[in-house]
Amino acid sequence: MILKYKSLKQLGFYAFIFLTFFACTKQDTIRPSIEKSLLATDSLTLTQPEQSILKLDSLLQNSKHLTTLETAILLFNKGEALYLNDKYQEAFNTHLKCNELFAELNDTYNESRSLISLSGAALHMGDIETAQKYALKALSLAQLIGDNRIEGKAYNQLFKLHFTLKDYDNALEYISATDSLFSKGVDTTSIIAIKGNKASVYLKLKEYNKALSSYSEAMALSQSQRDPRTLVSILNNIGYTYIEAGDYESAEKFLRGSATLNKNIKAINAAPYKGLGNLFLLKAENDSAEINYKKALEIYIANSNFKEEIEVRDKLVALAIMSGDYTTALDNQIVRDSLQLYVSSLEKDRLLNFANVNYEVKQKETEINHQKEINNRNQLLLISTIMVFVFLFIATAFYIYNTKLKAVNKASKLEQSLLRVQMNPHFIFNTLAAIQNITLEGNPIKSSNYIAKFSKLIRQNFDYVRKEAITLSKEVSMISNYIETQQLRFNNIFSYKIEIEDSLDVHAINVPPMLLQPFVENAIEYGLKEKKVGGELLVKIEGNTDGLSFVILDNGLGRSAKAKKEKLTEELHATTIFLERLKMRKKGEEKSFVIEDLFDDNNTPIGTKVFFKLKL
Repeated sequence: MILKYKSLKQLGFYAFIFLTFFACTKQDTIRPSIEKSLLATDSLTLTQPEQSILKLDSLLQNSKHLTTLETAILLFNKGEALYLNDKYQEAFNTHLKCNELFAELNDTYNESRSLISLSGAALHMGDIETAQKYALKALSLAQLIGDNRIEGKAYNQLFKLHFTLKDYDNALEYISATDSLFSKGVDTTSIIAIKGNKASVYLKLKEYNKALSSYSEAMALSQSQRDPRTLVSILNNIGYTYIEAGDYESAEKFLRGSATLNKNIKAINAAPYKGLGNLFLLKAENDSAEINYKKALEIYIANSNFKEEIEVRDKLVALAIMSGDYTTALDNQIVRDSLQLYVSSLEKDRLLNFANVNYEVKQKETEINHQKEINNRNQLLLISTIMVFVFLFIATAFYIYNTKLKAVNKASKLEQSLLRVQMNPHFIFNTLAAIQNITLEGNPIKSSNYIAKFSKLIRQNFDYVRKEAITLSKEVSMISNYIETQQLRFNNIFSYKIEIEDSLDVHAINVPPMLLQPFVENAIEYGLKEKKVGGELLVKIEGNTDGLSFVILDNGLGRSAKAKKEKLTEELHATTIFLERLKMRKKGEEKSFVIEDLFDDNNTPIGTKVFFKLKL
C-alpha cells in the first residue's frame, strides 16, 4: 500500500514537471497558423507596407492566446513595416515593446535584431545618442552569440551614424569591419551595398583611387549576379567619382554607359542625365548640359521627386541666365519657388507630427497613471467600508486624512506641471516659425541643425516635465541646448558662458528642472536680441555652505520704463511661478531671489542680474 502511494506520488510529480515544461515551451513557440500569416505579411511589407501594418494589427488585436514569442515576432514585423513606411517614431515605439519581450524570453538573436532597428529609427529622427546606444548594445549581443551577420549589421549601423556626423575616419573603420564580416557570406546583394558604402566614404575623404577600387569590386559582383539595375547605379557612382577627381573623359564614359544600360532594361533613372548635366556644365558645354538636365527633369517630375527637381531647376535657371534667356530663367524660378514652399510645408508638418506623437505617448502615460490612482482609491474605499463596522471612528478619520493628503499632493503635482508647461508654448511656436523661415531661405544645413536641436529640446522637456528633480548636469545640458537654439534663431548676435565651480559634482547634485530657462529667456528676449553686437550672457553656478548659488547676468539694453510697462504682466507671471515652485520646497529659498537692474556711472542701463539660492 505504501509502495503504491509512493508510485502515485512519483507519477504526479512527473506529470507536474511535464505540464510545466509544456507550458513553458508553448510560450516560446510559434504556431503554424501564425507562421503562415507572418509569411503573407512579409511579402506585403516590401510592396505594400501599409497593408502589412493593418494585417499585423489585426493579428495582434484579434488572435486569442498568443504566446509571448508570437506577440514579440508580430510586433517586430510591424515595426519593420512602419520603418519602411517612414513612420520612424511609431516604428521606434513598436520595436521598444518587442525588444522588452525578446529580453524576457532570453532570445538574444531577435533582441539584437530589434536593437539594430531601434538604432536605425533613432538615427532617422536625429537622436544620435540613442542610435549609438542601441547599435553598440546590438554589437555586444551579436559578439556574445557569435552571429557574424548581426555583428556586421551593427557595424553597418555605426557606419551610418558616423557618416551622418561627417566623422569619415571612424565611418571607414566600421564599414571596413562590416565588409570583412559579410565578405565571408553568400549574401551578394548586401556585399555590393557595403562596397558602395565603403566607396562613398573614400569619396568624402577624397581618396578617389580607393573609391574607384571599391566600386569596381561592386561592379564585378553585380555583373556576376546579372543584376542590371544595381549595375546602373554603380556605373553612375563611378561617373560621379571621376567628376570629383577631375577626369571628365572617364566620367562621361561611365555616365553614358549608365544611361545606355537604363534604356536597354527599360528602366527610368534620372541620375545619369543629372550627372551628365553637371559634367557638361563644368566643361562649359552649356547646350549639352541643358539637354541632359531637361531629361533628368522630366523623370523627376514624373516621379514627384521634388527635392531633385528643385536642384535641377536651379541649374536650368543658371544656364538660362548665362545664355540671356531671362524668360525661361524666370519661368523655372517661379516653379522652383513654389516647389520649395511645398517641400517646406511638408517638412513643417513632419516636425509637428513628430511633436504630436511624443505628446500623445505622454498623454497616454498620464491617463494610465490616473486610472491607477482611481483604482487604488476605490480599493482603499472598499477596505475602509469593510473596516467601518469594527473601527468606525478610526477608519473614518484615516479615510478623511488620507483623502485630503492625496488631494493636496495631486494638486501640487498638477500645479507644478501646469506651471512648467506655461513656460514652453511661446518659445515653441516662435521656434517653429524660425525653422520655416530658415527653410524658405534655402539653407538646408542650418535648417537641419536647427531641427535637430529643437527636437532634442522637445525630448528633454517631455523627459523632465514630470520629474520633481534632475541632476545638475542634465539641467546645464538642457539650458545649453536652449541657448544654442536661440543663438541659431538670432544669428549668433550674442555669446554665452556657463561657469560651474570645479568642486561641484554635477552628476550627483539634484535640482528642480527648468528653473533657469525663464530668466535666460527674458535675458535674450528683452535684452540681448535688441543689441545687435557684443551681447553676452553669463550663467554662474557656485557652491555655498548649505547648497548652490545661481547668477544669470546679461549686458542687454536693460529694462527701461517703457519696457517695464510692456512686459510687466509677463515677467510678474514668470517670477510668481518661479517663487511658487521654491515655496513648495519649504526651505525658504524664495527669500534669496533678487532681480537687479544694472547701471553704469552715468546711470545708463547696462543689463540685468538675477540671483537666487537653492538648499540641498
